[in-house]
Amino acid sequence: MATRMPGLRECRDTACATDVLPIVSKKPNYRQKRMYACLGGGRGWLLLSFLALAPPGDLRAATAENAQSALGINLAPVTYYSSELPFLNLLHMPGQWITHADTTWDTNEEKYLDLDSDGWPRSLTAVNDPAPQQFTSVAIVVPRLDGAAGGYYPGGRYLVLYEGQGTLEYRLDASLVSRAPGRDVINVAQATSNGIELRITASDPHRTGKYLRNIRLVKAENEKALQRGEVFNPAFVALLRNFRALRFMDWLATNGSPLSSWAARPLPGNAFWGTRGGVPLEVAVQLANELSADPWLNVPHQADDDYITQMARLVHTQLRPTQNVYVELSNEVWNGSFPQYQYAVDRGRAAWPGQPGGNGGDEWNRNWYGMRTAQMCDIWKSVWGGDARRVTCVLAAHVASTYSAAQSLKCPYWAQAPCVGHHVDAVAVAPYFGWVVPAAWSSQPDGGLGALFQSLNVQNAPGVPAKGYLGQAAQWLAAYVSLLAPYKLPLLGYEGGQSFLGGGSKPGTELAIRANRDSRMHTAYTTWLGQWKAGGGQLMMLYNDVFIPGDSGSWGALESIMQTTAPVSSAPPKWAAIQQFIAANPCWWPGCAPATSSAH
Repeated sequence: MATRMPGLRECRDTACATDVLPIVSKKPNYRQKRMYACLGGGRGWLLLSFLALAPPGDLRAATAENAQSALGINLAPVTYYSSELPFLNLLHMPGQWITHADTTWDTNEEKYLDLDSDGWPRSLTAVNDPAPQQFTSVAIVVPRLDGAAGGYYPGGRYLVLYEGQGTLEYRLDASLVSRAPGRDVINVAQATSNGIELRITASDPHRTGKYLRNIRLVKAENEKALQRGEVFNPAFVALLRNFRALRFMDWLATNGSPLSSWAARPLPGNAFWGTRGGVPLEVAVQLANELSADPWLNVPHQADDDYITQMARLVHTQLRPTQNVYVELSNEVWNGSFPQYQYAVDRGRAAWPGQPGGNGGDEWNRNWYGMRTAQMCDIWKSVWGGDARRVTCVLAAHVASTYSAAQSLKCPYWAQAPCVGHHVDAVAVAPYFGWVVPAAWSSQPDGGLGALFQSLNVQNAPGVPAKGYLGQAAQWLAAYVSLLAPYKLPLLGYEGGQSFLGGGSKPGTELAIRANRDSRMHTAYTTWLGQWKAGGGQLMMLYNDVFIPGDSGSWGALESIMQTTAPVSSAPPKWAAIQQFIAANPCWWPGCAPATSSAH
């Protein structure tokens, strides 16, 4: 059968043709919903020796631990169940209050709460509730974890600091130790999967407007750091020291983002940062500054020109001058599993009604995405003016379909085509390796581990690529490097890593989790990263930092911030492989490291 690359419509179908290898679109969105796509495998492996032009000049501080790092990483979604624990104040993690009644855990009346502009309840009286009010209190639970290796979260003394008047109660893992105005001390004798429940049972009892607000839940030993204005958990910051860049796609809640106008964006003073609007942009920039890392920022797909302009201006103002920024329009707009795909189709249809839509609208999608990326790039470069070289404007594409990139780079429907001529600096793909493990493997004497690792290099089951999953990733890399050579554009990885799944099977999921904990996964990552380097890839943004494994995948380099990472030889296999690769492979593309930096 002749080799072909599937169209995007084919890659959204449940059944793929025999020469199209199915692979997951990899990551969960908010609440760990599975997203699928089909990726096509090419034939033959041509490993090219090619170095594209480097992204715009790197002004990184020579003393930073990540000064010569070749790897970046995606940060996990901010949720109440995250094992990443990034913030000193744990109350930043949830997305909303839970409304409680005496006999009902959640009355589902959150949308009727009387909240101020930052999300604090002004009272415990419902507003515009069409039915009689049920709830008598509101609460949050953090961090509610299950299945993470290394422990749930730190036990011991916590402080609850607050303004206003009212009554707070503590349940599940927490118990009250002492109380003073504006300051409660609670204790977690034994951290479990239940977490800490903080409940407001009364607020503003004298009706003077002094309702409970600005509530902070912090480990007792971190109180002074919080008072100094520090935001991030020191243990979390320490984990990220060696990464060149941080991709904030999940922190910014990019997939299906409702944001379109700058006035509606989340702000640092908001009670919760795990909302549909995502973490405030200022917080992302602050973390990048603290780590001397380059932020990789995703612009919401519905953002208007003013939003893009204000976003560029804020980052230019707040990002330290020793750092660069990567800018990408939304996330995987080519992927029909995400709402932004159809948005691009609809906008493309409206813009060019006389042009063919392609397979279900793929041509409208690719042309609109290319156009909007070009417009975004033009705006950012204009706002940054003399510092425009610090902005790397990224066009992202489907790893198994070079056509998805080529069509957006050319964008023939747009009157100002080609889009590549509008300050597009790089193309990025996500070369994952692995797929759903065959159920039969789980019944083998070793539980299927041998077969799973064999599939990295050979075709040992139907659906496994002819040269194994690592061979398939190498084919994708070679195809993209070849495509981009005439454009003189570098190839980046916006995401990457293993992507083994159980496919809904409990034994399969358990096998995938065991494989991610197996020492052979260290070898797999070392090989995969080595072929990315040898094949001409540049910055690789791993997916992701800390994530609890389960049915939706084992995405985290770590499963919990509680795991041991020092010395590196004692760390989990994926984490150890990543850190050892960084140490042994200083960034290899032109201009990526300061001339005065010392080698790792």
